[in-house]
Amino acid sequence: MRRAVLLLALLLPSALHAQAPPFPWDPLFLGYGTEPEMDYGGRTVMSLQSAISRGFGSIAGVGERHPGLAPAWEFPVGAAVLLIQHEVDGHGGRAREFGLSPSYAFHFDFSAATGTRRPPKTNEGNALIGAAGTEADQVMAHRALLDFLRPEGADGAKAPLALMSKLDLTLYVAEVKNPRSDPNGFLQQYRDGNDMAYYLFSRQAQRRGADPASVWDGTYGPDGQDPLLQHNYDAMRATALWNLLDPVLVGSMVNYFREHVLGGQVRVHAPTLRLSDGVGLMIGTRGALGPQEVSRFLDLHAATRRGVYTIYVRDLDSSIDRAYGFGAAVHGFPLGRAAELGLSADTWSEPDSRERIRTGTGWNTTAEVDTLFADRWGISAKAGAKSEGFFPGLPLSDGAYVAFGVRGVW
Repeated sequence: MRRAVLLLALLLPSALHAQAPPFPWDPLFLGYGTEPEMDYGGRTVMSLQSAISRGFGSIAGVGERHPGLAPAWEFPVGAAVLLIQHEVDGHGGRAREFGLSPSYAFHFDFSAATGTRRPPKTNEGNALIGAAGTEADQVMAHRALLDFLRPEGADGAKAPLALMSKLDLTLYVAEVKNPRSDPNGFLQQYRDGNDMAYYLFSRQAQRRGADPASVWDGTYGPDGQDPLLQHNYDAMRATALWNLLDPVLVGSMVNYFREHVLGGQVRVHAPTLRLSDGVGLMIGTRGALGPQEVSRFLDLHAATRRGVYTIYVRDLDSSIDRAYGFGAAVHGFPLGRAAELGLSADTWSEPDSRERIRTGTGWNTTAEVDTLFADRWGISAKAGAKSEGFFPGLPLSDGAYVAFGVRGVW
């Protein structure tokens, strides 16, 4: 797999072609992949958002008579489909990965829950499942923001969904009580099923060697005097704040109202700092919660006519040690009119931690191809390989993973 990715990278200079003209709307997408495939699941959810929003827009005449009405349905529809990504592709994706047979409950008040037929076998699994809802939302938001950086932009209806999915981690963490100043409230949140409180207690249970089933069913007796519990809480809040301060998100939302809501344009573009004709730079921030650390990403994006290029630094903080990771990717590189290429490569060091789950160096490589034939139908395929360890949106185990999807212009 790594040789194939390197070969594709070497062939890039010979594959330059003029970019196909943009479509009025993004092709609709339906895909599935190796669990916990949060990326192709997120692409499917974004297409659902676009399709429903187009239906409302055709009735109201958005872009023709009443462009300013778009937020009236694009935000509520986005909030509804976000539940699918959070529960089914997030919590459910990790639960399916661990063979736990998840089930779901969705309510009219925009709340939802995920249950499993069996409890997780490890507290690492508990921590991953607890954080998986926000993890999946971050994966979806990252792809959406990359699409906004492309020269043709992306469906404006996706911007509210990108905003809500990006902020899900930040808002969820903001709700969590401080274990030092309000230990009873914090404990009650865990008993009530708060994902972030559950995540923190799962990490503590891993350190203490507690029974994973007791953590899952809410009978775990936490150690309120554990100083690492507070340190993990502080690191989680710092990650949530870092995730919030994303210039790509801010710029995309400004242009959502300027281009889409007020201007009536179908597509939205993220602003960049123009270096030359056809080349612009932008920075972005991301956050993720792993089973023995929190991760903070700093992205540097170069938006060009031939794809969006990204390099990043990843800070992995276990509360007793810090390690770093690095990566590079290209998104939407044109291979003529009918295909686009995506490549990514990641490496990271695992920090020392009291959870003592794993040490050493991790890596990941991914290649993706999107096709569209006769301007109507196409397929998407993704294949990758990675070492054992946590990376947002990917399987925990080592080995290969794949995903497939179909695309159609409506």
